[in-house]
Amino acid sequence: MGPRRVFSLLIFTVLSLLFGFQTPKVAADPAGDRQHIVYFEGTPQELEIYKIYGRQEGPTIMIMGGIQGDEPGGFLSADLYVDLSLQRGNLIVVPRANFRSIIAFDRGQEGDMNRKFAGVKDLDPDRETVEIIKNLMAESDLLLNLHDGSGFFRPVWESDMANPSRYGQCVIADAEVYVHPASGRVLRLGQEARKAVDLINKQILEKEYKFHFSNHDTLAHNSKHKEQRGSASFYALTTLGIPAYGLETSKQLPSLEMKVRQHNIAVNAFMELYGVIAESPRVNLAPPNLNYLVISVNGELPVAVADGQTLLLNPGDEVEVIHVGANYDRGLSVDVLGVGSVNDIRFPLTIISPTVIIARRDHVPFGQVKVAFLPPGSASPQLKKAEGALSARAGAGVLPKDSTTTTPFDQSRQDPQSGPDPRPSAKSTGTGTAALTSFNGFLLEIDGQEVALKAEETLTLSPKATVKLVGLLTEKTPPKGVVMNLRGFIGRPGDTTGDDLGSTAKLDRDLLPRFALPGRKIPTYRLGAELGQELLFKAYLAVKAPVLKKVTLIIDGVTRDLNLGGRLMVKAGTLVTVKDVTLVEGAPLIKPRYTLGGRPFSANLPRTVVMPNLAVSLAVFSDGVLAGKVVLAPPN
Repeated sequence: MGPRRVFSLLIFTVLSLLFGFQTPKVAADPAGDRQHIVYFEGTPQELEIYKIYGRQEGPTIMIMGGIQGDEPGGFLSADLYVDLSLQRGNLIVVPRANFRSIIAFDRGQEGDMNRKFAGVKDLDPDRETVEIIKNLMAESDLLLNLHDGSGFFRPVWESDMANPSRYGQCVIADAEVYVHPASGRVLRLGQEARKAVDLINKQILEKEYKFHFSNHDTLAHNSKHKEQRGSASFYALTTLGIPAYGLETSKQLPSLEMKVRQHNIAVNAFMELYGVIAESPRVNLAPPNLNYLVISVNGELPVAVADGQTLLLNPGDEVEVIHVGANYDRGLSVDVLGVGSVNDIRFPLTIISPTVIIARRDHVPFGQVKVAFLPPGSASPQLKKAEGALSARAGAGVLPKDSTTTTPFDQSRQDPQSGPDPRPSAKSTGTGTAALTSFNGFLLEIDGQEVALKAEETLTLSPKATVKLVGLLTEKTPPKGVVMNLRGFIGRPGDTTGDDLGSTAKLDRDLLPRFALPGRKIPTYRLGAELGQELLFKAYLAVKAPVLKKVTLIIDGVTRDLNLGGRLMVKAGTLVTVKDVTLVEGAPLIKPRYTLGGRPFSANLPRTVVMPNLAVSLAVFSDGVLAGKVVLAPPN
């Protein structure tokens, strides 16, 4: 490892620990049938995940490529499933599990990632990616790990390149039959793999390229493949109790196109076996929704102004709408009423009277931003540009929906991570301490979602949650010098002010246990608004992992409690009502989410679903973390 690579690795590790690169960017599709999730965006470890939901409920298949970066047949094939639409069942697609190694085109820049699922060191750059993949597998009913292997697997020796020690052109499993100890589920991997091989080989004409089943017998004492005990498929099988296979095309196939096509044939065979049915073309008629307009005022740094907010200007200011943030990419236009044309996007316009900016998709208006003028003389020249450009969260210049007043913000305090200081300065109310009764809480971002936490309240979060300290909630201007401090968290190393504003904490990694409040059943940390040594007001963050205790179901009028990991036989087509969900020790469900066979259903219980004709997992998530799942299966 060269010095440049060591330095790059060190910098990435330090930045990840300090600023939480693991916080994902999540984009929901307008039709509601898919999600695009990006972790570590803009870094060599960038990890893109696509969740695709069918119109009908069914099993969830996870397709993963590129865990070893020099096997392009796998990651280029997985990439083709991203834009698929489904009639039945669901897909979780991870096209490039190890992007850093794909860029370098080697097996693993930091060692073989596919050997790290039994355990990975804390400072290993692959650690967070491995944990994310484990959580995705927990949402799935089947794992397909796509690889390009050497030579051609054959059950008996044929040649140096075609024998039992080779990997290409086969479906690999870790056992012929496996009984999962926790659930008692019997997984007949060999039987299922041979059915898939039969379907695959019907579409492969060349005899030498036919697929075979390869049982690695990984659990056996004398297994030749003990290193596979650290693999993703072994973890999925032995820990999660779901079938998992390696799909291997040969590196010796004559073309990359053939590798990709044969991977597609293999994946499609398993989709057929599991009843996950694709449809094309995809129909998407969801109503358009405006998130924000990106607007530049007088050529300054553009900012996002949310739907329904009011942008404050001075007469004669120049406005340019640079981008429309919506749930569609095509057919979008904006119209600044009274000036310009019917489509004013990316066209600078001078505003001489109050107006409205209308967003349209095709001919349908679907959002707006109002433009109003500041009172004469209310803005100094130093504040004018900042007021014209700031968003609602960052300060004056933008009024939230239905707001009627705003206060100039102090722009003198800048931070490279958090941008302009969102706290009002004491300018607007004079010097000294303002009325402390105006304070009422904190504004946080929990896993990217804004949350208001009132003074003296306790917010219970999962250890996997990330918390960004956004600002203070206040009706009036707070005193100058107030800081937002999370005890036990060092937001900026070397900063002795205690100001954590703008910093992001990953709770299971960044909080120092010795600062947890004594006498609490679960670790609890104080979040305070502080002025010097004075604590003005406080709230609390409690850290507790969600654990499912039971799911209460109603089937044919009979109420049944199914404990964590339990399995219940239910006839296909039966109406199953999910009545209630209980966590261990009565812990609260935070932002609950439920999936049946990987497909989400309403978080408002009770909720009735139809039992499909294949075994499916009913999974419970709290604050985005899997609390546990139970299994519903039709009788054999």
